[in-house]
Amino acid sequence: MDTNLPSFVGPQGIENYLNLSFVSLDFETTNLEKGSALNKDNDIVLACWTVNRNGQEVKRRHIWGDELTMQPLLDDIASTDFVVAHNAKFELQWLERCGLDLYDVQVWDTMLGEWVLHGNQKVPFNLEATSQRYNLGGKTPLGAMCIKMGMATQDIPVSWLQPYCYQDVDLATNIFYDQLDRCQEKKLMHLMLVRNLTCVALAYIELQGCQLDREKVINAHQEAVTEMAELEQKLIVMCGSINLGSSKQLGEFLFEKLGFKIPLDHKKKPMLTAKGAYKTDKLTISKLKSTNKEQEEFLAAYIRFNQLDALVTKNLDFFKGVVSEYDGVFYGVFNQAQTGTHRLSSSGRKLKFAGKKKESGAQLQNLPRQYKGMFTAHDDDYLIGEADGAQLEFRVAAELGGDKVAEAEIVAGADIHSVTSSVMIEAGHPDFIGKSVKEGRQGAKAHTFAPMYGGNGKLPAEQAYAEFFKKKYHGISGTQRSWCEQVVTRGWFTTPYGMRFYWPGTKMSRSGYIENTTAISNYPIQGFATGEIIPIALVAFWHRARHLDITVWNTIHDSLVSRVHKDCVDQYKELSKQCLTTDVYNFLRDVYNYHFRVPLGVGVKVAKNWGASKEEHVWSVWPDGKETYELKE
Repeated sequence: MDTNLPSFVGPQGIENYLNLSFVSLDFETTNLEKGSALNKDNDIVLACWTVNRNGQEVKRRHIWGDELTMQPLLDDIASTDFVVAHNAKFELQWLERCGLDLYDVQVWDTMLGEWVLHGNQKVPFNLEATSQRYNLGGKTPLGAMCIKMGMATQDIPVSWLQPYCYQDVDLATNIFYDQLDRCQEKKLMHLMLVRNLTCVALAYIELQGCQLDREKVINAHQEAVTEMAELEQKLIVMCGSINLGSSKQLGEFLFEKLGFKIPLDHKKKPMLTAKGAYKTDKLTISKLKSTNKEQEEFLAAYIRFNQLDALVTKNLDFFKGVVSEYDGVFYGVFNQAQTGTHRLSSSGRKLKFAGKKKESGAQLQNLPRQYKGMFTAHDDDYLIGEADGAQLEFRVAAELGGDKVAEAEIVAGADIHSVTSSVMIEAGHPDFIGKSVKEGRQGAKAHTFAPMYGGNGKLPAEQAYAEFFKKKYHGISGTQRSWCEQVVTRGWFTTPYGMRFYWPGTKMSRSGYIENTTAISNYPIQGFATGEIIPIALVAFWHRARHLDITVWNTIHDSLVSRVHKDCVDQYKELSKQCLTTDVYNFLRDVYNYHFRVPLGVGVKVAKNWGASKEEHVWSVWPDGKETYELKE
């Protein structure tokens, strides 16, 4: 079965852009959920497009009609190399509804072009703001006015809507030509290719939906609600008639009735408001120390109640509504052009539930770990597979820093978290007192890589660990320091993989501290790992799985999540290993002109429910093809 990559997933993709054979496209649709193709009640009202070759427009066409009338548009797309659009994921999902196979299409998204050109600089990326930055003017007044007023698209006069739609096409075309020149001049074409390839994959992935396990959701919701009710009664008995939602009343109860000591901040000053009132925010509560049974019982009940309340209101109520009213299926949205590091973010499509005034949704990337098991495959012949880039950000840091100590530990499979636990115990961190190295290992994970992101800690033990980390991995810390010094000198710096990040006005104090150190230390590592490597792997996996019974339906930071037919499990494991390692090496070499040296790792789990497997298949793969394998249980 063919699992090869299309030619444009590689250097040919950049060549296609330079050949200048493209369709520039804009759809006007009915406006439920902002016209999203994911809403089946939406329709296309108007499509306008131009065919362009060698910098010249050779055809200009429009169709008033729905997706069943768009064959001429599909024919023009088939006759060119790529499609230009602003926020192209919108057009791609409509093209899929028109019958276009997304696996065969390449795009240039002018919104993503602005993201690449501006790095981490915050500017509006919408078409109107972008066109004004390029001195191309604003949108046609009458059409724009109708859209902003929320007028139903199909009710806008033809003489207003058609010029409006064509103007969007022309703006995108002109922006593309300018962006192409700028990306070439600034040597950003490789980054632009990856953003665009990822855009097409995401357009497809969003259409697949997420399947919840009805029984697990109902049981988890009932257990949480029951426990909350019990805790609420317990708190009422302990507190009497005070309103726990009132910071004033809660503060008086904690510090006057129960006698908690006011915690101190990192400067050893009492944690009070600017006016000297008690603080009861999450950070203050987390620093309270119980000295008697009454304090201990209240604090445990209060913290647990608030944890459950957040889980129920942000996740479980939504999940319960989905399994009760939507057959257990909901859809998420992946966002590009939102983060400074260039990793993806996620948001949820809103759903309306019976008896609820407001719509609600759930995004796909920051789900509580304990709820991953509520996601399942859609029938008994399928399983859920998750493939992670093992220790990806640490490996990237070792690569960028040329750190021989870190690289040696990666190769040897060293238990880095146990080392952190040992240092914290020796330094007297209060959370590690009385624990063995093994017992402290889980808690150490939150501290292990904090110094890699510029975190020096607040407690003496954390500061001691940060100093230990920087001395041990001096290649990483020295490289990060050099990044900071470049920013002080120029206000920006270009990473080894070609992305330029900006921190204008950054200064160094007399003590040698550099402003923005945390961000400057973090962005290149997180950006390379989850802004470049994971999208490269995702694109490769999506294309290679095209003719297999394997479907990607989610991606979270450093992982890819798929539905896998039970007969394809072995193929799935091999494909995951290849795409997260070898394909990444090859793409970086051929497109980025970057030769990655440190071995990349991948961990694969397969089970009926997401993350439920007790086994993990783990590989480390070197650029020369050498690999190691371990089955973790």
